[in-house]
Amino acid sequence: MTQTDEKSSVIRAQLIPLSNMTMVLPNTCIAEVISLGELNPVKKTPRWFLGMMNWRGVRIPVISFEAANNIASNMPMHNVRATILNGINGNDKLPFYGMVSQGIPRLTRLDKSAISVIETPEQKLPLASGYAQLADVSVVIPDLNKVEALLATEIRKIK
Repeated sequence: MTQTDEKSSVIRAQLIPLSNMTMVLPNTCIAEVISLGELNPVKKTPRWFLGMMNWRGVRIPVISFEAANNIASNMPMHNVRATILNGINGNDKLPFYGMVSQGIPRLTRLDKSAISVIETPEQKLPLASGYAQLADVSVVIPDLNKVEALLATEIRKIK
């Protein structure tokens, strides 16, 4: 195997702990992970839309991935983080957004050959593009296009 082949088979990713599952995202999707600061609630938004927060001088929406997938979450309010994601759809009204996580995401290097796709997950989520087994961790792969489309609909209503 050449050095180029070896590099292309490894993905730098972060395992993001949620209260009921673990999400995996490529490292390039994540701008920063911070302690969840003060959220400004927005009236007449779904329960998954937790509010707006100030991040680096920008007002960004913060969501719960679990609530957006209709999963009840008993997330304790200690150790809660906001994983700030880079918008991927080029929407200038949504260049960044936050997703709450329970604890600190863990940087990992995934070898594509060590990822086992889960064809029939225990629970199918509307905002997931797939499911995988990474060594001893089952993970959900979010469909960020769907997440951002859902979020963009709410942003249009409040601005």
